[in-house]
Amino acid sequence: MARGINPAKDRDLKPDPSGIRLFGLWFVPGLTRTHGWSFIVLSFTTVGLLTAITGVQTNVLSENFGIVARDQGQWISALVLWTEFVLLAVFAVVGVAADRIGRRQLFAVGLVFMGFSYVFHAYAGEIWQLFGARVAYAIGIGAATGMLGTILADYPQEISRGRVVAISGALTGLGVVLIKLMFGDGARVVVGSLDLPEESSLTVGLFLVAAVAFVSAAVAAWGLQPGTPTKREERPPVKELLTAGVREAIRNPRIAVAYAGAFVARSDLVILGSFLTLWGRFAVESAGITGSDAQAMSVRPFAVAQTAGLLWIVLLGFLLEKRDRLVALAVAFGVATIGYLGMWFVDDLLSVGAIPLLCMLGAGQISAFWGATTLIGREAPKASRGTVVGAFNLSGVLGILVFVALGGVLYDKYGPAAPFLMVGCANLLVMAAAGGLALKESRAAAAQSAEGAA
Repeated sequence: MARGINPAKDRDLKPDPSGIRLFGLWFVPGLTRTHGWSFIVLSFTTVGLLTAITGVQTNVLSENFGIVARDQGQWISALVLWTEFVLLAVFAVVGVAADRIGRRQLFAVGLVFMGFSYVFHAYAGEIWQLFGARVAYAIGIGAATGMLGTILADYPQEISRGRVVAISGALTGLGVVLIKLMFGDGARVVVGSLDLPEESSLTVGLFLVAAVAFVSAAVAAWGLQPGTPTKREERPPVKELLTAGVREAIRNPRIAVAYAGAFVARSDLVILGSFLTLWGRFAVESAGITGSDAQAMSVRPFAVAQTAGLLWIVLLGFLLEKRDRLVALAVAFGVATIGYLGMWFVDDLLSVGAIPLLCMLGAGQISAFWGATTLIGREAPKASRGTVVGAFNLSGVLGILVFVALGGVLYDKYGPAAPFLMVGCANLLVMAAAGGLALKESRAAAAQSAEGAA
């Protein structure tokens, strides 16, 4: 039956009381409160640990290698592309391993790799060492973020899925902001309090971020649900798991649209994190600011954008909960389109006048990311969910390969706003695809109703 645009259609309106309830949110039966709380903690830290690299890379290139921010565009692209090539290999096995081994083991290992990658960045004095640190980082985010998306799909009952995504998104936004500020302002405070040399601020910031990763790994290892939510006899063969991602996209156009959303939304996150922080470092250097002050101020525009996204997630959660998920995705990408294209009007990134545009950018980025995540969580079949989410993440990796490669060239050739304009146009295309499919489903449902009445 065609779905149509119906906010209540295909949703369970009554909770299963055998599941636990936290903060008014219903989780699937079999989970304990420890599992729920661990999920909340990891929602707070995981994406923050992923995005902390965006402040790290531009400051490492500036401080350890002496490359000024205006010339870092293609260096940043090279580092991100190297990371994504490693991720292509990681994502090829993570989804299957999640369905075969279990979520918490992979989650913990991924966080440990992320922690060590930040330690390695502190001692990178040669380019090969910097790229080596990114290998550890790529393995870490491939496992950890893949598992976060999988348990986000696994844990909530359908009646609470939108609100769980919204709260997880709010926690993610808060974690991104605080971990970024820990790297910048936190390191500056520690250096000043302990009377350490000014040049040690980069190392201190990296050690602080690594400590968060190691603590999060312990939470994942001992706090998440062991195994997988499906019984062993329900799991399909490995060959079927490997083909599930493509097969389900062909079977269900909504999954195909979710993959398209991931293709753009993951690049949204990287473009915002990498090139907004790089733009901030360029603005700071242009103002003649150096040392720990430069490290702290370079991440503040990103913090402003993410804080706005954190506030916006409340309204977004209502949209995701109350409206058809496909329509919600179309609206989310419409907001992202406005946010990214609006960066054309920014003259001075550090000025007060840039704040409203940064706020719109943050709201747009988080809308696209969670709109796509919510749709895939709703549509992915339970038995092959890990693999479908893995294909969703793989689509995001491919998007990053395309947009970051172009973004670095555009940044160096046309200026800091160019990568944002490129991604804004891509968001517009996804919005059109989602809106078109929603309209097609609505017309099919209306036609079917008319045939039934006749």
